[in-house]
Amino acid sequence: MTTPTRLDHQALKAGASVTLMFSIPPTLIARFVLDTQKNSSAWTPLLTLMAVAGFIIGAGVAAQKQTRLTPLLHGVIASTGSFLVVQAVLVFVKILLRSDIRIGRILTSLSVSLVASVVGSLLGIFVARQSPKPQ
Repeated sequence: MTTPTRLDHQALKAGASVTLMFSIPPTLIARFVLDTQKNSSAWTPLLTLMAVAGFIIGAGVAAQKQTRLTPLLHGVIASTGSFLVVQAVLVFVKILLRSDIRIGRILTSLSVSLVASVVGSLLGIFVARQSPKPQ
C-alpha cells in the first residue's frame, strides 16, 4: 500500500533540473573568480545575477508544474534544495582538499537562494493562474 505524499516529485525534478542548469555554471565560475583573484572581478556581479535568475526560474518551474496545491513549498524545495546539495558537495571537496570553507559566504548565498526561491515560486503561481486550464 502506498501512502500519498504532499510532494509532486515530477515538479521537484523539473524545478531542480532547471535550477542546476541555469544557476550552477555561473555560481562555479563566480567562485573560481572570487577564490583566485585578490580584487573582485567586474564579472562577479553579472555571474551572481545569472545564478539568482537560475534560482528564480527553477523555483517558478516547480511551482507552476506541481499538482498538490503547494506551489510555494515545491518552488523552495526544488530551488533551495538544489543549492544545498551543491554546497554540500563543494564543502566536502574543500574538506578533502584542506581548503578554506567560508561559512559566512555560504550562509549569505543561502539567504539569497531562499529569497530567489520565494520570488520564483510567486512568479510560478502567477503564471499558473494566468495560463489556460485544461478541459
